[in-house]
Amino acid sequence: MQDFVLISVPWMLNQQVTTHDERGNIVPEDGEYQRHGADVVFVFAEFLKAKGLLNPTVDVSRRPDLELRFSELTPIGQQFARFALDKWMRSIGRAGLNKPVNDQGLERLWAKFTPKTA
Repeated sequence: MQDFVLISVPWMLNQQVTTHDERGNIVPEDGEYQRHGADVVFVFAEFLKAKGLLNPTVDVSRRPDLELRFSELTPIGQQFARFALDKWMRSIGRAGLNKPVNDQGLERLWAKFTPKTA
């Protein structure tokens, strides 16, 4: 399998969002969507690091250029990302921008996750 960027703060920060008010007028963008998206990346990366699911040299400090490549995850980390990332991001999306991003949903998914052994 070719390597790829799994999650990316720069990608989130560069998203263009157009919002309309009840009259259909464009509401100026305040960056809330982008900040929320960056928080999602930070929380996921920090969760992986805390669980030992990243290669030891991977730096997940909160910075605007943070990206995680699939190859930077351990084999179990790769399995967990396949199992959980889409589910967790959908739940974050359903919760909306007003709910702070945390790792509670990831912890629930971690409890359900069973890694496959070779």
